[in-house]
Amino acid sequence: MNSKDKKFSGGCLCGHIRYEAVAEPVFPHLCSCAMCQKWSGAPTLAWLEFPQAAFQWTGPGGSPRLFQSSKKSQRGNCPECGSAICAIDEGYENISIVIGSLDEPDLVVPDVQHSFEKSKPAWWRPAVKSPQ
Repeated sequence: MNSKDKKFSGGCLCGHIRYEAVAEPVFPHLCSCAMCQKWSGAPTLAWLEFPQAAFQWTGPGGSPRLFQSSKKSQRGNCPECGSAICAIDEGYENISIVIGSLDEPDLVVPDVQHSFEKSKPAWWRPAVKSPQ
């Protein structure tokens, strides 16, 4: 492991699906698209990405169950507890992970990027601040 690389781990609510990544996460951001809202049941999801080459599924359930959510994107969740975990886009070298699935979600703070911000509910006002 490179001294600049950090190890991140996480998984689903029941522990059936687990993962590890040894890399700096990239593109931490929020998304309020209709697919994220329907898939998660939340008004906004917080995401980050890891290179797939630095990522592995480590839990007893192996990889998550995948659902083809659009022509080029699949979303992964635990087949046991239903937790939202990832998105995998065809032809893309990174895997997108829901920040809330990290064991230590405070390690990654989304930047100001908020995809589909106009799709969020009018009452929802997420504020991203660095931890103290």
